[in-house]
Amino acid sequence: MQTCRRFMLHICAGLLTVAAFSGCGGSSNSDTIPTTVSIFNAHSVIFRNNTAMTMGYNDFGQLGDGTLDNRDLPTIVPGLGHMDKAAAGAEHTLAFRNNTSVVMAWGYNVYSQLGNSSVSTSANTGFSSRPVKAQLERPVTDVAAGAFHSLAVANNSVWAWGYNVYGQVGDDSTTEKVSIPVKLDKDIAGGALPAIAVQVAGGGLHSLALFNDGSVYAWGSNAVGQIGVAPADSILYKRPKKVAGLSHITMIAAGNKFNLALEETPVTGGTQQRLWAWGYGAAGQLGQDPAGTGLTQLTAGDPNTAYSATPVVVPGTTVTIADGNTEVIKSISAGLDHALLLVGGQGHALGDPTHKVRSIGFNFYGQLGNNMLPTPSGKLTTTSSFELVYTLNSSGTGELTGVSEIKAFGNHSLAKANGVWYGWGDNNMGQLGNPAPFSSAGNPKIPVPVRGL
Repeated sequence: MQTCRRFMLHICAGLLTVAAFSGCGGSSNSDTIPTTVSIFNAHSVIFRNNTAMTMGYNDFGQLGDGTLDNRDLPTIVPGLGHMDKAAAGAEHTLAFRNNTSVVMAWGYNVYSQLGNSSVSTSANTGFSSRPVKAQLERPVTDVAAGAFHSLAVANNSVWAWGYNVYGQVGDDSTTEKVSIPVKLDKDIAGGALPAIAVQVAGGGLHSLALFNDGSVYAWGSNAVGQIGVAPADSILYKRPKKVAGLSHITMIAAGNKFNLALEETPVTGGTQQRLWAWGYGAAGQLGQDPAGTGLTQLTAGDPNTAYSATPVVVPGTTVTIADGNTEVIKSISAGLDHALLLVGGQGHALGDPTHKVRSIGFNFYGQLGNNMLPTPSGKLTTTSSFELVYTLNSSGTGELTGVSEIKAFGNHSLAKANGVWYGWGDNNMGQLGNPAPFSSAGNPKIPVPVRGL
């Protein structure tokens, strides 16, 4: 099935400078790829017993199975063996195994996002439909994918490569493409970055890094405040800049043009947890009403241009951890313009019945998994929600429970619950492991089991 995403092109306006988006993509058996990109963020990567499996759109080899054929069933990526974490960009995929010095990469490579100089970067042949190695240092401990750039943590340092016109690689340049991984060691002022990096996150055209001192740094496009400062100050940052106002951060995530950071701060009587968000907020992904006074509008009176250049607390996420039964956030994941939170009892093991999914943001494809029902306060969620909602179970009769893992991709979501992978939201390319619907109206708005596992 072929499809165009008119709304996606609107919310991904920052990517329009990357390529001319014309026409629609489909499956292919040829050894060349389309010269234009019209469908992106439409594939998934999950694990079954540390085996990487992919599904969805594959015109650029992003499924890694040696073909350019779309798949609506999870497909093992051959030749990888045991993997520990993976990430999906607009048209490429990354994975690594703990205690190694390489990131395995496959898919689109016109902007060198695979990090291997032996792979072509030409318009028709700039791809690899099988994994190739991006060489770093040992050990690799994290990986993330932006739209057309890649990030990793290796030997306690941040590494980056790929598309760099907005400075999202962070090497103090705006060279169009950085062909091999480079280590980042300087901040925007030329000083040293903190010694130990623990996590990276890739936005559409920007990047984030979390360090073990609880600080967060951002770099790349600042069109809507993604770097944590007003766009008028600078439209891009070529080196990491510390995000002001954040401390005691334990986890980060990046959407297309927005960011999340989870804080855990010691307070009297225990630990306080809260979730911060900043950047683009027109779809409610910051937890603020786009038409309200809590956000700035690039165009006055137009809530579709709402953003916050300074981190704001997502309402409903502030909690003081009193005991092991207190519901806390254990994991966060961001798609293009929506976010998932894995919540559960603080002292309970992942996957026990207390663990559920809360979601927020864009919901046009049903990616919040709440069947587009109103929020508890009565707000409609047929397009988006700036209030957190619970994802429902596969029968729509209650909340999805027993969750142990969450994955937010482009406009779709996946979660592992009670040992079973479920998907909801955009499935127009089979990225949920189910046949694509005849129209977007048929995309599942509550979780459906991923087939073939």
